[in-house]
Amino acid sequence: MPDQPEGKFRDRVEDSEGGLTREDGRRRPSTGGIEFTPLEDMADAVAGFMPIADRLAPEGDFGGESDAESMDDFGVGLLVAQQKSDKCRMLLERAQKLIASGDWRGALATADEAVAADSTSGEAWALKGRCLAEMGHHEAGLRVLRHARGLVADGDLRVMVLRLESGCIRAITRGLEEKLVKLVEARELERALEVVGEGLRQQPSSIVLLHHLANLHWMRGDTESARRAVEEARHFVGRENVDLIAELERRFTFGPHKADVEAARLMLRQHDAKGAVERLDACRSLEGNEHYDGLREYALQKRGGLSRMMGAAGPVVPQAASRQQTLRWLLSEELKQGEDSTRSGDTQRARRSYEAAATIDPDCGAVYYGHARAIMAQHRRHAVTVDLAAVEGMLQHALIDAGLEEQVKALRRAVVEAGRRTP
Repeated sequence: MPDQPEGKFRDRVEDSEGGLTREDGRRRPSTGGIEFTPLEDMADAVAGFMPIADRLAPEGDFGGESDAESMDDFGVGLLVAQQKSDKCRMLLERAQKLIASGDWRGALATADEAVAADSTSGEAWALKGRCLAEMGHHEAGLRVLRHARGLVADGDLRVMVLRLESGCIRAITRGLEEKLVKLVEARELERALEVVGEGLRQQPSSIVLLHHLANLHWMRGDTESARRAVEEARHFVGRENVDLIAELERRFTFGPHKADVEAARLMLRQHDAKGAVERLDACRSLEGNEHYDGLREYALQKRGGLSRMMGAAGPVVPQAASRQQTLRWLLSEELKQGEDSTRSGDTQRARRSYEAAATIDPDCGAVYYGHARAIMAQHRRHAVTVDLAAVEGMLQHALIDAGLEEQVKALRRAVVEAGRRTP
């Protein structure tokens, strides 16, 4: 694989099956203090077995853009621009016209011709993968795109290929999750485990599949296997999926105290720190559980009036990863609504969600990043003039969550580019 430009991409390695793992040396959450509580009510577990693939940030989400937004011409223009072979360029241009007319099958045949003309052309392979993905052949498209990624050196083209891979992985996982939900509803847990196992053979580092594997073992009452699945998932935890694992652990560990802990969380959202501490004190047997301890520490600080208001003088100082995780848990409703609304194009609703979150607590980096992302999406989609200085200020505040550094840098590039285009 060609060398990557320094600082352009996350450092990653591929496992034996082509799955992606993080190798950037960041601290991942520990498993200390996690005690799995046996399942009491299968009906609750079945009702809570939900698809999660769409909750993950796209693998190639370097600037907060969706696949469609970042590739208005389906990326073919970029492929043509980077193509060095005259014959391949001619074929890619022909494919571009076929795609513009909606003829993906014809474009795929043309892409095959381009690959035959130059089998070392990453652009031709990438076009073939794009066509396969658009036609619904996501597994084949993913294999072709991974091959293409090993042939291209241009940074922008690699970003595009990563976005396409992400779309294929999401589509494959979404289809698998649909099967799982039906099997769980029918209480066919053994068959559901087989389906997850089949998926993991293809994507051994899939955080989504490992999440479901742990959940299914827990539903069967096999807490030791559930624990092992969570520990395996921790090897692949990145900023985009750490909350999914934390959510699963809370579900496993709070047991009979989950109602009290959730009540305390809701009280904190309503600025009732005193009531939250009282509810959490009724769950002292959970001490040592990192999620409980984090929420209780936060509640005690709020009761004591300790809160650093964003916007105060001085530089933004990153908080501990555990505190930011607690804040994302506290504000999970607004963060989810904001993310969903941004993806669906309802950027006004997204901004209202993030503004509401900031009134509950002004120290969550994910809120500032999400708000900035929604504003830039609004700027791109609706040609709305935005206050780029205000967006930059939000991104600066977002760095209170050190885990967002990469995303902030990427979105800053979009802000700079927007500034250049603004008269």
